[in-house]
Amino acid sequence: MVSEEQNQSQQVPNKGRPSKGVQEQTFGSYTSYWPLALAVALCVLLVGIITNSIVLGGIGVVLTAGAIIAWGLERRR
Repeated sequence: MVSEEQNQSQQVPNKGRPSKGVQEQTFGSYTSYWPLALAVALCVLLVGIITNSIVLGGIGVVLTAGAIIAWGLERRR
């Protein structure tokens, strides 16, 4: 009868390499400036709404849409 310790000591370590067919994906954070750009664009939009400025509101809408689209299309590393 083989004890558990002997069974574990006989296993070959993988040395950090994934086995065949297994792909490791990291879900860590990455640096992106688009959330900040979206926050600034929303501030411009809200100031335009509060001041009833069509020009400032229009600029805010364009910047907000651009930031959302760019953030969605951004490549993740």
